Amino acid sequence: HGLLSSSVDWTVQGPDKSISFIAADEGFDVWLGNVRGNTFSKEHQTLSTKDREYWKFSFHEIGLYDLPAMVDYIRGNTSSDTIHFIGHSQGGAAFLVMASMRPAYNRKFASVQLLAPAAYIHHATSPAVDFATRIDELEMFAKLTRSYEIGGRGPGSSMDLVYAGHKTGLVPTDLILTNIWYFVGTHDSINRTVLGEILANTPAGCSVYQLLHFGQNYLAKSFQLYDYGAIGNVQRYGTKIPPEYPLHNVTAPIMLYYSAGDIFVPAEDVEELADRLPNVVHKHRIGLRKWNHIDYLFDVSAHRLYRMIVASLRNQTTETNSNE
Repeated sequence: HGLLSSSVDWTVQGPDKSISFIAADEGFDVWLGNVRGNTFSKEHQTLSTKDREYWKFSFHEIGLYDLPAMVDYIRGNTSSDTIHFIGHSQGGAAFLVMASMRPAYNRKFASVQLLAPAAYIHHATSPAVDFATRIDELEMFAKLTRSYEIGGRGPGSSMDLVYAGHKTGLVPTDLILTNIWYFVGTHDSINRTVLGEILANTPAGCSVYQLLHFGQNYLAKSFQLYDYGAIGNVQRYGTKIPPEYPLHNVTAPIMLYYSAGDIFVPAEDVEELADRLPNVVHKHRIGLRKWNHIDYLFDVSAHRLYRMIVASLRNQTTETNSNE
């Protein structure tokens, strides 16, 4: 799932229109992951969410440690040697971290479906990206307030108040949509019948360092490791500038989905990613001009895309079995 998202977003449109249910109905064993720090994944053996150390991670740690752990757990509890992966936005970036930095994992995937993968984002025009590039200000604010979580939920949180306002009718629906969707694009085709369920769970929180890593990549016009500053980079990487992720190591079969209406992961940035990956087996450019970054989750017609993706999973499964 993406930044500020959770596994709930793959189920929120209900049994007939959510990709998790559609895939399950087609016979797939569906596993839904939650990245560290979101609403459903806050436990830690030694640290509290009040500790700065708890929040010192970005999509790099998610891809380097958490995704491999999920993959190993799934394979250890099923009879399948290979699995399919579907990742949206940050989920795609985390997969690319794993597959490039731990290339042995590539062979564990029958197919990889990346929906608007947030790797290269330097053509983004979303106000969220502009916010993320204010790196010094964000870090200073986090340190002064001792608050390293963004968009978290809980009693008194801003989004819980918005949700309550929606449920009671005190906050007009269009006002909510205009303000939230301001960061991602138009909200013309959101499935309004499930807006309450969306607001109840989304956003699901993230670390300020996740946001900062995206901001760094935007400014650097690169898909690279976290920038700790010249001295910190030399200590960690041996160079003053962070290295780029070695995408030539990503040999799993990749399918890319993107749209011209996405202001966070624009089409030209996905095309650049496609040029750098060695095994892109399919690219699907969504023709709807207003299809934005979170329409992959909440658009009223998203189920049509889901059925196409699930059909692709079926085809890839058949090809994998025939090659064994």
